Amino acid sequence: MDQEPADLYSVLGVSRRAAPGEIDAAYEACLRRIDAGEPADEAVRERIQYAHEVLSSQSRRAVYDSLVQETAGSSLLLDLTFSGETLPLLDTPQLVYAMLKLQPRDGEVKRRPLNLGLVVDRSTSMRGKRLEHVTAAVELLLGKLSPDDALSLVSFSDRAEVVLPAATLGTATQSVDLAAAWHDPRRTLHAITASGGTEIYHGLRAGLNQVTRSGMEEHTSHIILLTDGHTYGDADDCLQLAREAAGRGIGLTAFGLGADWNDGFLDALVAPSGGQSHFIEGPEDVMPYLAERLQGLGAISARNLALKRAWPGQFTLRGGFKLTPLPQPLSADADSVPLGDMEGRSPMTILLEFLVAPQTMAARYRFPIEISYIAPNGARESVEQGAELIAKNPSSGERPPPVPLIEAVRRLNLYRMQEKAWEEAQSGKLDTAAARMRRLTTRYMETGDLRLAQQAQLEAQQLAHLGTMSAEGRKLLKYGTRSLMGKADI
Repeated sequence: MDQEPADLYSVLGVSRRAAPGEIDAAYEACLRRIDAGEPADEAVRERIQYAHEVLSSQSRRAVYDSLVQETAGSSLLLDLTFSGETLPLLDTPQLVYAMLKLQPRDGEVKRRPLNLGLVVDRSTSMRGKRLEHVTAAVELLLGKLSPDDALSLVSFSDRAEVVLPAATLGTATQSVDLAAAWHDPRRTLHAITASGGTEIYHGLRAGLNQVTRSGMEEHTSHIILLTDGHTYGDADDCLQLAREAAGRGIGLTAFGLGADWNDGFLDALVAPSGGQSHFIEGPEDVMPYLAERLQGLGAISARNLALKRAWPGQFTLRGGFKLTPLPQPLSADADSVPLGDMEGRSPMTILLEFLVAPQTMAARYRFPIEISYIAPNGARESVEQGAELIAKNPSSGERPPPVPLIEAVRRLNLYRMQEKAWEEAQSGKLDTAAARMRRLTTRYMETGDLRLAQQAQLEAQQLAHLGTMSAEGRKLLKYGTRSLMGKADI
């Protein structure tokens, strides 16, 4: 104890989220160690005493936390680029785009233990290869987790079953209550059988109950849902449950296996936590997707990022899209826009589209972008960057928008084209949808993605001859175009 720790929490050896009782217990433990003979001069004793006095007082602790945040600086760096700093004077609305790039400051990302809840569909449609590959993937996943990671597994059809109750892997067999399930988890997994319909709410409710057990405050808590079908009659309940999980800081990933699941529903399900939804084309692809997701969750450099609505009232957020590390549309109608977690050292890149009210008179607008998050030390932080946008008649010397932003907007429009074609097909505008698909074929060829171009051509032909798009083609185009957005040179 002869080296001065970084802050008062370190003096007592507690986290920034420590409860008052934990602070008192840590203080008493420090005194006992000194009484037992641990070397400590008068300065060390005074630091321990002072740390306890400050942190055990609610008001003094709040002041200390705010001062630390102000002096420590943000854990994240934010770069902000607009499509243009000049807004032409127009009597009609116009669009302006902003690209945000977030990345951690220098330093390695410290791995937090995981508190992972797997919620797996075992309805009748999962029978055979699908369930076999899922259980094999979970079996391999067990070998990739660390002893301090926690895992739970819930299977569901029209009811839910806790297959593996939440347990820290290194101590799972030491508990009498858990030993039966965890004595041979692989055998437990292979006992899952497919039957019944698909009611996702039962699975999510049981999964959330497992993940929210006590003692997981230092873990990254996350639920992974895997389903191959539409849920029946409980979609609204599922969405409310997703909002509840997000309010507790629990992330959500949703995997759709095959072609017969509702992609719009899964997007809405992950939106409250800024989570991710994915299309798994075949059962053999389950393991690679799970392994990639596990790798990302194992290296979180900031949690629960959220974009605050602080821009001027003349600007309306029309849409948002996370481009990297994994493409995902954002919820544009929330009070604050959830962005999810910052995973690893790779940047998080976001494209925002604003609709600007008619500008008929010269004006200046201060445009702040502020993002709040939970830093690795548990403190609530924020990072802010601003720009000044000027409404005026443009001059000949205006700089063009940056090339990466232009390319991102092009791919966003490509994504919206395939979405629009699907809407037109659903509403019976078959000729319009087929024509749009033919245009998409050309656009995909320009990106160099021949598989998407071929699929768009097939869908155009099917619309012309059969009057519908294929469910599989819908998923391939939607998620394939998302993948293109993440591959743009940004």
